[in-house]
Amino acid sequence: MTEAHRRQKQPELIRSQLLMVVRDILVQDGPHAVTLDAVSRRANVTKGGLQHHFRSKQALLQALCDQLFEEFQANLALAFEHEPAGPGRHARAYIRTCFDTHHHLNQVETQRAIGLLALTLPEARERWHQTMQTELAADGETPGAADRLLVCRMAADGFWFSQMLGVYALDDSHRARILALLLQLCSQKED
Repeated sequence: MTEAHRRQKQPELIRSQLLMVVRDILVQDGPHAVTLDAVSRRANVTKGGLQHHFRSKQALLQALCDQLFEEFQANLALAFEHEPAGPGRHARAYIRTCFDTHHHLNQVETQRAIGLLALTLPEARERWHQTMQTELAADGETPGAADRLLVCRMAADGFWFSQMLGVYALDDSHRARILALLLQLCSQKED
């Protein structure tokens, strides 16, 4: 009996490791470089072993998208729980999630993977669109307040993308001031 037959099977761990390899290839070499052969080679698994978990390149990319999206949703829910009630609560939680530089979702490599997936997979763009529509609905119906909160959300998106691309070199103090300003704008009373 081979060593592989004696090892304890850990399918979730293997799936997670395979998705990490997919993310690395996607970010380092681009979407075109994500192939079953490249993933199996870099992960040091057989192509058949890879296909046991993911049947195609599309399945690999979709699974990575699902994983990152679920992590984002969990972080957003956690930020919402810690945000005090009041005007702009949903927007403040979203902004805090975008500015949370300690979470791995906001590490440059992961940000780039999210960006590339959104550019590559139409279903990823649609999923983000639907999620943001739900989020915006939670910001209220007063046009002035809803517009102000949307501007704050868009500023947080801009911060997130600028960090991903390395556009602005912001130290912790400067980043904290920008975050405080956006949160203050979100907390203003309804117009």
